[in-house]
Amino acid sequence: MLLKFILLFTIVIITIQGRIHTTRIEKDAGLWTRLYKEYTDLLPYSIVRGQMTIKCDIMLECCRGERDRFFDLIHEYKFEETCIGHPTSTVYGSHSKKCLHLIEELHDIEKSSEYIKFSKIIADNPKREERFQKWRSQMAKVCSTYEREAYYCETKNTIQFNLCQRKVLRSIADENDEEFYNNYVREMESDYRAYIQQFSEAFHHL
Repeated sequence: MLLKFILLFTIVIITIQGRIHTTRIEKDAGLWTRLYKEYTDLLPYSIVRGQMTIKCDIMLECCRGERDRFFDLIHEYKFEETCIGHPTSTVYGSHSKKCLHLIEELHDIEKSSEYIKFSKIIADNPKREERFQKWRSQMAKVCSTYEREAYYCETKNTIQFNLCQRKVLRSIADENDEEFYNNYVREMESDYRAYIQQFSEAFHHL
C-alpha cells in the first residue's frame, strides 16, 4: 500500500513539474499579442482591409449562414468558393448589389501594388507561412467562435487575440513536452519579428 502511494505521489510530482505554468503561458501570450499588434499596425490599411476586414463584410452580406464556419473557410482556402463563387456559378448569381460591390472592392485591393508586394513577401517565405498555417489550425481547434471571428473582423481587439493565444499555448504545452513548447514559442516569435522587419522596410514610406 505504501509503495503504491509513493509511486502515485511520484507520478503527480512529475506531472506537475512537466506542466508549463499558467504564468508562463500568460507571459508568452502577452508577447505574441504585442507582436501581432505591431505586425498589423505596420501594414497599410488596404492590406488589412483586403486580408481581413472586407472578408467579414462579405461574409455578413453574402453568406451570413456560414458565420460559424467563417474562420475555417478562410483557413482552409474555401472562402471564395463558398461565399463569393465565380461569375457563372449559382452562388455568385444569388448575390445582392451590395455583396457584388464588396466583392469588386476585394478584387480591386488584390490588384493594388501594395497588396501584390505584401503577397510576394508571404509567398517568398513558404516555411514561415507553413508554421503560421499550423498555428491557425491550432486556433481553429481551441479558440471560441468569437475569438476566431475577431482575428479577422476586429484586428484591433487584442483582448480576444490574447485570450485565444492563451488557449493555443496551453494546448501546445499539454500536447507536447517542454522542449517542443519552447521551440514553438521561439519560432513563432522569430517569424513575427522577421515579418515585422520586412513590412517595416517594404511600407516605411506609407
